[in-house]
Amino acid sequence: MGKNFSTFSYKNRAAFTEKLDINGVGDAYEFGYTDVLKYKNFKDLKYTGSVTINDFNAIAETPLNRLEWKTTYLGVQSTVDYQFYDSFFFFLSARAGLNLSTILRGKQTVNNAGFDLTRNGEFSGLVLQPVIGVYAKYYLSKNGYLSAGLNLSKSLKLGNNTDNVSINNTQIVFGGYFDLIKR
Repeated sequence: MGKNFSTFSYKNRAAFTEKLDINGVGDAYEFGYTDVLKYKNFKDLKYTGSVTINDFNAIAETPLNRLEWKTTYLGVQSTVDYQFYDSFFFFLSARAGLNLSTILRGKQTVNNAGFDLTRNGEFSGLVLQPVIGVYAKYYLSKNGYLSAGLNLSKSLKLGNNTDNVSINNTQIVFGGYFDLIKR
């Protein structure tokens, strides 16, 4: 679990509107399974498959308007981790992967008027997010460890996106990992 620090980019193509950059903070949750990726005896690669829930929230104000977005996305994520540093019980790894998600709930408020974003083509449908990050892990025992990580991602809306809505996200996460198989 952790926090998302998001920047929405939104550009309405109408001549009278301005480009808005809006920022906000939301929650992040991930639950998954990690295993060693057996590739040419390269034991430092791990694969993770997980389910994610991400809140991407933001607020922007102009001299005339106040815009607020509160959204929650449910997704599946697949990543590969490469462990590049090993020192006794402390490890560092780099991560790269993809998250495919869809909106669960969303609300837009413009000057106290509310709108449902789940029916808006700019937000509904599938969103693809390439993810890169770094993680630090500390082993508590040979059956479990704690981690802290930083992920960066940018959303790519699949399908209708005439207003060019995209989410740039910095995610700080903390986790616990436990072996399901006794060694």
